[in-house]
Amino acid sequence: MPNAEREVRRLLYTTELKRVKTLIPGSRIVDELVLLRGAVRVDVAVINDHLHGYEIKSSADNLLRLPAQQAGYQRVFDKMTLVCDGKHVAQAVKIVPACWGLIVVGEKDGKPYANEIWPAIQNRALDALALAQLLWREEAIELMEYFGLDRGFRDKPRKVIWSTLANRLTIDELKAFVCWKLRIRKDWRESKVHI
Repeated sequence: MPNAEREVRRLLYTTELKRVKTLIPGSRIVDELVLLRGAVRVDVAVINDHLHGYEIKSSADNLLRLPAQQAGYQRVFDKMTLVCDGKHVAQAVKIVPACWGLIVVGEKDGKPYANEIWPAIQNRALDALALAQLLWREEAIELMEYFGLDRGFRDKPRKVIWSTLANRLTIDELKAFVCWKLRIRKDWRESKVHI
């Protein structure tokens, strides 16, 4: 039974994420992506032209933190999927938003499995400031330069730069740049699980 988070993560990588990498070549997968200036961290993020987060709840976990986590995830991810042990499904259905996907993991006949109960659908509640905060300072300045917004901002604190981007750009403009930068970012930890 995949009861430890690392076992569920490996199962997620060898099933769902392997399928995603095949369907959307060039997708980048990042473990433990920090969001909202460190307030929350998602277990796995898939980055291509969209951001798709995966939160893992193994049989050793509980769902107590999920409501607070979901509030943060809803601000950043186009799509979000809960990957949980079968024992959590009944409670998860009551907690997660309707747009979230749900994958149940377990063991049958001695073999681990991951079954999608329903797929994630597009989240319409993205937050521009939360997206801007995914950018490193140099990346945010680069985006300001592109739109001619950098004059007088180069020496400003990151908070001011992020806020300006969030207020001056559309969600689509901001998200396109964030996804591109996160996909090509160097010197950044990649997943240690290879698929």
